[in-house]
Amino acid sequence: MTLDPDMSLSFSASVPVFDANVGIGHRHNRRYPYDSADGLLEEMARHGVDRALVYHVQGELISPSQGNEQLADWMDGHEELVSQYVAGSDPGSLAQLKELRADRSLTSVRLQNTTECRVPFTPWVWNTLLDWLSSERIPLWVSLADTDPKEIHDTLVQHPDLPVVLVGAHYTHTMMVRPLLNTLPNASLELSRFENIRGIEKLVDEYGPSRFLYGSFFPRYAMGPVLFYLHRLELADGVLEQICSTNLERILNA
Repeated sequence: MTLDPDMSLSFSASVPVFDANVGIGHRHNRRYPYDSADGLLEEMARHGVDRALVYHVQGELISPSQGNEQLADWMDGHEELVSQYVAGSDPGSLAQLKELRADRSLTSVRLQNTTECRVPFTPWVWNTLLDWLSSERIPLWVSLADTDPKEIHDTLVQHPDLPVVLVGAHYTHTMMVRPLLNTLPNASLELSRFENIRGIEKLVDEYGPSRFLYGSFFPRYAMGPVLFYLHRLELADGVLEQICSTNLERILNA
C-alpha cells in the first residue's frame, strides 16, 4: 500500500512560524521538559518553528518578578527566542516592568494566572497597570484558560486602545469569542486550543486573518498539533503566513 503524502506522519511548517505562546523554565512544583533552552530550540526546529515568544512559567503562579529575573538565564542570547514578561498586581511588579521598558527589553506583557493566584482581574486591582500599558501601547497577553472571561471583558472594555492577545481559547469558549472580539477592537485571538470543526475558517472569513495568531501553549500542550491543524485548513498561503508569523511580528513591532 502506498502512503498518501498528505497523510504522512512527518510534518514541518511550510511558512515562517513565530510561536506566540511558549512557557520556559522550571516551576516550583513542576520541572520543565529541558534543563536549558537547547531542548526547546530542538523541538522548535523539529516542527519548523523559527521563533518563539517565551515567558518564564514561574511567573504565572508564584512570583512574576522572580520569573522575569530567571528568564534571562534561559535566553542566553538565543535570537530565536523573544522575551515576554509576566505582570503581577503589586507595585513592585509594575516598577520592574517599567525598568525593563526603559532598557528596551520589554515588548509585551503577560498577565499572571489570576484564577490560581486568587487575584480577580478587575479594574480596582489592575487599572494602574492597564493605564500604563495603554499609554505605552504595550500589548497584553491574557489567558482565557486562567482568567474569568467576564472579568476579561468587563475590565478590558474600559481600555479600548490597549492591544490584547487572548490566549488558550477552548471550544468551551466558543460562544464568548465573537462577543470579545466585537467589544475589544484591539484584541487578537491565539489559537492553541481552538479545535472547533471549521471554527477557525469561519472566524477568519468573518473578521479577516489579521486578528488570529498561531501559538502552541508549550509546555502545557505539545507544539506540533495546532500547527499541523492550521496547515490542513482551507487557508490561502498568504493567510497561513499571517496567522503563523506576520500578525505577531506586527503586534510586537518585531
